[in-house]
Amino acid sequence: MRTNLREARLDRGMTAEEVAEKIGCHFNSILAWERGDSEPMAQNLIKLSKLYEKDPDYLLALDKR
Repeated sequence: MRTNLREARLDRGMTAEEVAEKIGCHFNSILAWERGDSEPMAQNLIKLSKLYEKDPDYLLALDKR
């Protein structure tokens, strides 16, 4: 599954460790979500959306624009 999570993180100039600390999860989870190995639970997706200032659909590459 392709996501825009890594691109959004890099656009903000953040490491996976920094993101994990800010949203309260393990950095390996961030990397797994970025690789498409798993998807963030709803509450983490909302936190990522706010942190990155991106729509959740965009982050999960559901936005077809």
